[in-house]
Amino acid sequence: MSLTPPPGTRTAMEAYLLQQLGSLQSQLSDEQAATATMAADLRANVDRMNESEKNLNSGVLVVCGALGFFMQTGFAMLETGSVAKNNVINILFKNICDACVAGTFWWLLGYGFGYGKTAGGFIGTDNFALSRIYDNGGNGMLFDSDGWEMWFFQWAFVGTAATIVSGSVCERIRIEAYIMTSCAVSMFIYPVVVHWVWGEGFMSSNKGGTEFFFTQDSHSNGVIDFA
Repeated sequence: MSLTPPPGTRTAMEAYLLQQLGSLQSQLSDEQAATATMAADLRANVDRMNESEKNLNSGVLVVCGALGFFMQTGFAMLETGSVAKNNVINILFKNICDACVAGTFWWLLGYGFGYGKTAGGFIGTDNFALSRIYDNGGNGMLFDSDGWEMWFFQWAFVGTAATIVSGSVCERIRIEAYIMTSCAVSMFIYPVVVHWVWGEGFMSSNKGGTEFFFTQDSHSNGVIDFA
């Protein structure tokens, strides 16, 4: 594009300059439109990457939760081999009860005690019965997640923790008393310890906690790193 005006009158020169200005404005508009298109494509790619990351994180948690739950079968086989033949059905029934009881009471109260908003760094105080499960999963959960995969992952370990007790008291406790013990472990004992270290408790590096125990910096401390 040449900016040298042709010979002629002043009016012709002004018309020529206006024409060139219009051409420049048209080119600028085309470039702005192309930039906007590129920006939209970039945002779409970022959104797709975020969605893929979320799906990958959720998938890994579900797979790890399933693998963790298989510890139930391991404890069942270990305990079956450690008791008398006439107590095999009893010990297997206790293992099944652990999974059912843990799922019920971890959903009802345990998850809130473990990962709810802290009260003095000791225990969680909300998200009971998963009331905030769709609120980005509640405290400490995956960003932009409904939280179910984290609940499932944690439930696998609650059940396993309760099953450890069944091995230590096999052939030494009535089934009624054992179910009550499993309820206590799933509903209060395990969730409170989880809140201390992995929730917002006094030993946690979670920035939502009220105080940090053996804090090394704002994101890490020796207790939770070791755990």
